[in-house]
Amino acid sequence: MSETQEISTAQAPFNNPDHDIVLRSVDGIDFHNFKLILSLVSPMFKDMFTLPQNESEPAVPIIPVTEPSTILYPLLLLSYPSASADPIFNSIDDAGAVLEAAKKYEMDAVLYRIGDLMAAQFLPAHSLDVYAVSCLAGCQHHARIAAARSLEIKGLGRPSSGFVGMEAISAFDYHRLLKYHYECGTAARAVGKSLEWLPSTPSINDMQMWRCVSCRRLPFGSPAIQVASFGKLTTTPWFEEYLVGSGKELAARPCELTMLESAYYDRAIVKARNCLACRVAVHHDLATFRNFYITEVKKAIAKVILLIMINSNLT
Repeated sequence: MSETQEISTAQAPFNNPDHDIVLRSVDGIDFHNFKLILSLVSPMFKDMFTLPQNESEPAVPIIPVTEPSTILYPLLLLSYPSASADPIFNSIDDAGAVLEAAKKYEMDAVLYRIGDLMAAQFLPAHSLDVYAVSCLAGCQHHARIAAARSLEIKGLGRPSSGFVGMEAISAFDYHRLLKYHYECGTAARAVGKSLEWLPSTPSINDMQMWRCVSCRRLPFGSPAIQVASFGKLTTTPWFEEYLVGSGKELAARPCELTMLESAYYDRAIVKARNCLACRVAVHHDLATFRNFYITEVKKAIAKVILLIMINSNLT
């Protein structure tokens, strides 16, 4: 900080005239605070305040810090008891800088909260950046959340899926993310290879995709597939095409949005309407099946574990 730099006071709540400590940011903003509050959230500050004070120092000590006010303000706000609202980060980089500052000052009590706010503000649009920042900060929980949201990215790993934080994380961190994405895609795709997970109810047994006699007599009929506990049933060609096609889509982008936006779903509806028997029930039956399908895919993906090897006590 330049000797001629103008000093100003931070905005509320860090302009309290009754303060007993000042943290001065690198850009010359004085944050009025209280030793008790800082001691409770930061062992580093607590130890600092136990050191004997030089008689030549002002009655209210001023501690210069290396963080700019844009980073110091949200960091201190999260530990301030009278704060009326959570801070909003200007960018994902600022959120990462606040996390690093919290680690520097050993403010473990606010680390998890910073991760929550970052995830709430920047997911799902910046899932890869949140993953990178979380890995660097040692926030395993938030890294896993971001990795799960990155499943919405089709073709992750191609050159076009680079992201800002990619240069900062290790190749191993990125490899783990790609492996997680691939394993989730494999698990999601496998769900449609057997439908034994469907409930064994009369309404499921009567679904048109395995009860339509007309469609199932077409040449090149579909192979039999296990349906609930009803045994192996032959399905209609349009439904078989939907299962195979949606499986390919899920392999590339294993998430609920893929199933809701599936081109194969719409194509199955169109082809089923060419059958006089299927056209009456296809909308209801296929929509009902898709709801069960989505639930089962989510279960399969949830079983895939993303291993985050970070030197941190956070989980």
